[in-house]
Amino acid sequence: MTMGKMGNYRVMLQNRNLRPHLPETRWMTDAGTLRMLGAHSSVFIKPDLGSGGNGIIRVRKLSRGYEVRSGPSRKIVGAGSVLRTVRSSRRSNNRYLMQKGLQIARYQGKIFDIRVYMQKPEHKWVIAGMVARVAAPHKFLTNYHQGGHAEPLQKVLLNQFKNNQAKVDACHRKIEQLSMTIAETVSKWSSTRELGIDLALDKNGYIWILEANSHPGHRLFTQLADQTMYSTIIENKRKMAVQYPI
Repeated sequence: MTMGKMGNYRVMLQNRNLRPHLPETRWMTDAGTLRMLGAHSSVFIKPDLGSGGNGIIRVRKLSRGYEVRSGPSRKIVGAGSVLRTVRSSRRSNNRYLMQKGLQIARYQGKIFDIRVYMQKPEHKWVIAGMVARVAAPHKFLTNYHQGGHAEPLQKVLLNQFKNNQAKVDACHRKIEQLSMTIAETVSKWSSTRELGIDLALDKNGYIWILEANSHPGHRLFTQLADQTMYSTIIENKRKMAVQYPI
């Protein structure tokens, strides 16, 4: 059995080591949306079962009114019509959740986050791949299907920490530690053997957990010059198909 984003979030919330890294996330309701917009400068609204960045809406406070972005659409609306605009921007009948927006770090002027590809080909979880996902210019999502592209994580972290290798190494270790904890925590409640974990650094270098997806895509890794991680992912998929056929 696999769970949606909210199910994974609630499982992770029970782990005291993960809790400080989880941005506020709630089911979407009209009243809840207004409360979130009152508390935060931006809010992301996501379908619980969506993937690839499809259907994600960002609502951002402006000096007057709100900016509502969904795909290529961008609307500036007043407080009286923001809920109606959000509802009309939804592309799915699935339940939606709301997540606090973050001041995400940038690479060469574009936002980026981190995809960690977790697999369990045998009895233990392994980190099969780690990559930075860099958004296309003027985009608010980093997903491959939204125009995002892959960059080696080491390269992006060196840029972020101004070539301070000690800080890069510490961040890398924390990413690995969090990812293993997430996979072990989520798999207690789900039979999945693959997880796409999305993490983000804020402008202070703090690591946030955006989501854990049990149906991750792996095409992003084909964009790297070094194909080692992609080959590892495919080989693990082959092993799992033999040992755990559907």
